[in-house]
Amino acid sequence: MSVKKLTLDHTKITATFDTNGNDVSILTSLSDLFDGLYDSNNSTTFLNSDIDFTLEYDFGVGNEQYLSNIKVQFGSNTPTAYTVQASENGTDYTIIHTITSDPGSNINLGTSEIQTNSPKKYRKWKFNFTTFNTNNIAIREIQVFAYPTSSIYFKDYNVEFDDALLDLAGWKNPRYNGSKLTGKRINQFNQGDTSYGLNPVIENKTACIFLGKDIDEGEAINTSNQLVEISNHSYLTINKILFVDLETDEIEIISRENMSNIGFNRIVAENFPEGSSMVIKSLEDLPEKLKPNHAVKFNQGQLMKVYSYTPNTDGHQDGVFGGIGIREQKSTPIPNLGSTPASSTGLFGFGMTATSSASLFNTTSIQFTGLLPSELSDYESNYSTETMGTNLVPQVAQQENDFIQGKYINPLIIDVEVSADSVDSN
Repeated sequence: MSVKKLTLDHTKITATFDTNGNDVSILTSLSDLFDGLYDSNNSTTFLNSDIDFTLEYDFGVGNEQYLSNIKVQFGSNTPTAYTVQASENGTDYTIIHTITSDPGSNINLGTSEIQTNSPKKYRKWKFNFTTFNTNNIAIREIQVFAYPTSSIYFKDYNVEFDDALLDLAGWKNPRYNGSKLTGKRINQFNQGDTSYGLNPVIENKTACIFLGKDIDEGEAINTSNQLVEISNHSYLTINKILFVDLETDEIEIISRENMSNIGFNRIVAENFPEGSSMVIKSLEDLPEKLKPNHAVKFNQGQLMKVYSYTPNTDGHQDGVFGGIGIREQKSTPIPNLGSTPASSTGLFGFGMTATSSASLFNTTSIQFTGLLPSELSDYESNYSTETMGTNLVPQVAQQENDFIQGKYINPLIIDVEVSADSVDSN
């Protein structure tokens, strides 16, 4: 907060003895106290004869000041103890500065701080001199500083609130009812949303381009192809992300290798949520692979194949999960195989369900991939894809009238982690 130096009037300052209130005799003039000259020829000498006295200044009623500090420079004769005091009403004083030892000649102006926080208006200030090094003292200059009224502000912590306002439409509408926005989805306006116009309530957009180099498809009967085949689906591999600063047009390219798997995958998943659509532009001529829009079905990586299975077409229930395409049940539905047996078309049972059916889960119908996914590398020393299919054991199972799915066979489930650098698109 800025301060200003006050212009003082020497007719408003008095010097009186503390004991009887009589005036203290002076040499030269009181006007020398405020003339801005600091040499010995322009000082005021008070002939107090080593007796306590007070030097008091009165701004007058209606001219009170927000005092900041007071500076004083003494001559060769100095007091060794004194106080600086200020009064708001002109009667009651508060000590704001105390000197208890010889301040010296004060070649530079000494400072007496009045207030630094929550300024107050003062009508009077005074020096009360009580101890001296000689019979008289000399003062060369006094300067007083104050805060301008325009720079003063106050905090009022008294707050009154009328509870009846809470039920008024004029109070609720601009604060809650009229300003509350509701939305169903991010970056999308839906029927029933409360928004401005048809704008989404919440928008979270990224200005970036995703770069990839491979569009792959799975092939079930090809043992060298590690991807799971899904009809009419492809795997798009993202290798780099190009970020664009819309304000400066600056770009930044982040490679897959230069970022953690978690961070890279988070960016992909947030920008291509499952169920959304995207547009793919190819630098090559691939009209047979690209459509105007592609649906995102999976955004957590590629589905890696362990084996492929070809179901029989002879009308037997082989009870094997999976297979190429959707297989219909050829025989009579088994009671309680599902909650609604007729809807079990294309599903599977665990193990054989008829005595007439030998196991068709054999080396003819199943083909293991030539190389296990990298996530299963820990098991490479225990299993070989070249011989895994030769160790299958033919088996039969008795048909039960009350068959409960999963009761007799505990199927082996292989949990496969996948890398997070791709999205499965349609």
